[in-house]
Amino acid sequence: MFLFVFLIFLVLLTYHIKKSKSHQQKVIQDFLDKEQAANHTRKQDISQLNYITIPWEKLPENVETPSKNAFWALQNKSLLNLTGISNTDLKLQYGVANLELLSEYDANFTEMVSLLPTYAGELIEQGYTSHAKDLLEFGVSCQADSRKIYFLLADIYKQQGETSKISFLIDQAQNLPELTKQAVLNQLSVS
Repeated sequence: MFLFVFLIFLVLLTYHIKKSKSHQQKVIQDFLDKEQAANHTRKQDISQLNYITIPWEKLPENVETPSKNAFWALQNKSLLNLTGISNTDLKLQYGVANLELLSEYDANFTEMVSLLPTYAGELIEQGYTSHAKDLLEFGVSCQADSRKIYFLLADIYKQQGETSKISFLIDQAQNLPELTKQAVLNQLSVS
């Protein structure tokens, strides 16, 4: 009896292993086919993409902070939020010839997202809370996936008695990548 059950177990195990290998091979082949198509996509016009423009006019030019120069160095750079889009998808949509440029624009955006809360915090420390608020609201509007941006802005809203705006932040956080979204939603719901 034990031998019979063991044989059935082996047959089922073999079946599931073969099924899993077959599925894995299909996934790999689908990826390779997509990558090959992406590598043969002609260059597309990227001038109409949703480029991000930092609202420089809302920032104090003559306030020196430790991160000001790094943040302001982004002034003449192109920024695109390409979070969550794979290189294969970028090549497929815009052509392999645009990949390096799009990657650079995305890197500029990522740099802006990492500098923005630091610079805003420094503006707050120096008494430029309204400028920091504008900058943080800009970060939220371009779906920057930094928890610090949301938390700093929520703190400003609380300090200024604008707690009703926290529900706006919660709505905006719904569009963030899953890991960031959950952390932001958890923190904001406690606020």
